[in-house]
Amino acid sequence: MIRFCLFVSLSFIAAAFATDEPASKAVFGTQRYVEYIPGELPLVISAPHGGLLKPKSVADRTYGVVDADANTQDLARRIAAETKKQTGKTLDLIISHLHRSKLDPNREIKEAAQGDPTAEMIWQEYHNYIEQALKASVVRHGRAFFIDLHGQNHKDIRVELGYMHRVTDLAKPIQEINSVDFIQSGSIQLISEFNPTVPYADLLFGPNSLGAMLEQHGFLATPSPRMTVPTEPYFRGGYTIDRHSKVAANVAGLQIEANRIRLRDSPENRQKFAEALVQTLCIYIPKWLKVEM
Repeated sequence: MIRFCLFVSLSFIAAAFATDEPASKAVFGTQRYVEYIPGELPLVISAPHGGLLKPKSVADRTYGVVDADANTQDLARRIAAETKKQTGKTLDLIISHLHRSKLDPNREIKEAAQGDPTAEMIWQEYHNYIEQALKASVVRHGRAFFIDLHGQNHKDIRVELGYMHRVTDLAKPIQEINSVDFIQSGSIQLISEFNPTVPYADLLFGPNSLGAMLEQHGFLATPSPRMTVPTEPYFRGGYTIDRHSKVAANVAGLQIEANRIRLRDSPENRQKFAEALVQTLCIYIPKWLKVEM
């Protein structure tokens, strides 16, 4: 049986990043390896790969990607703080503090923890917090929008939006992209159901898609009207989005891969993106998910 150690640490939050969010709302899992800040909006964000802790009590992973996504934890906190600033309300935020060399929460448990019992327990806690946040949002609002936040260093500088579709899938004819089977394979099926007269292709890369809105704020993105089919390499979304963004759970979501150059590389650029993303979501979520921010 998994045991949770939930407690408040004012000094930990203050040291991490100053936000408008009261530190008393933060709860933690075992050894403070997972942090959960409950919110009140229909928006949940997780940050799996920005952790810095490398405790000797957790074995090193011996295969898979072990590099951290630099500055994604800070970016997630800035997005949360900017959300509070723009809306007056808080989002749900889940952060893994273990370095990716110890745990990769965005993989199934075998690859994520590689047999280490502590890592397995933290993996369970991390996903339990996500489920808790999403269920609470659905109780409050009837639905939830979920973002799994990552960082990438691809040569083509752009924000990659992963709806669980491969590049080869996005290159298919529009008629096939708009088909029921294609829609059901993606992570925003719930949005499609709330907008039955809107072609699915428009939701992915039309003029009012998330990619289009980000580009209007000066951040190149794909899929978008400018780049409907991403160039390779491209991250389509991983385990976390596939597990939690389910129409049966009333959850729509995507994986956001923020580029390092011109976005994650400085506090100023991270702040600019946080402001742009929140401005975008304040339009996108009410428009497509039919729920107010």
